Amino acid sequence: MGVMGSDRMKQFLSGVLKAHSFEDMPIPLGVLATDLCTGEPVSFRDTGDVFLPVRASCSYPGLFQPVDVGGRLLVDGAMSIEIPAALARELGATHVISVAVPAPPLCRPPADVFQVVRRCFQIMQRHSEAAWRSASDLVLTPDLKSIEWNSFDAGRELVTAGEAAAMAALPVIQSWFPDNNLAREHAILTAASAVLPLCSG
Repeated sequence: MGVMGSDRMKQFLSGVLKAHSFEDMPIPLGVLATDLCTGEPVSFRDTGDVFLPVRASCSYPGLFQPVDVGGRLLVDGAMSIEIPAALARELGATHVISVAVPAPPLCRPPADVFQVVRRCFQIMQRHSEAAWRSASDLVLTPDLKSIEWNSFDAGRELVTAGEAAAMAALPVIQSWFPDNNLAREHAILTAASAVLPLCSG
């Protein structure tokens, strides 16, 4: 049901995450996946291990095998909700900054089966973005025109592009905290951390 499994991701996550359960996260975390049978979004939050939900959320259809969580076959959350802005609201966020990774121009025909699948998802998501945009206070759109979608070695370039988009939006973010210098400094850190979703593809 996919070119490869994601079992080895658990070892990677255990090395990079300081907390391994939702209840131990210093900042509330929500992870979104999609039920492959019903097509409905499945959210994980508050309690439990984070490894399986993250693996499920990263399971891009066709490339990674679906992940069985409690008898449900789960894949990438973007299949049902491209950006989980509403989930951030549910977790208590007063302001939501979404990062939209722009699709490449539809000027070149796809060259292989993965590009066909990717193009179909891009078209589908382009027509269903109104919901997450309405739940966002700010949408950052990094300039990724020179980076192919499968450029897994372009991590530094992705982070740099996200950082530039976040810094450009900093005046807007700071305006949310006009009378609090500490909050303004926190806003700078928030803007800088907004680049992180780019690294996960």
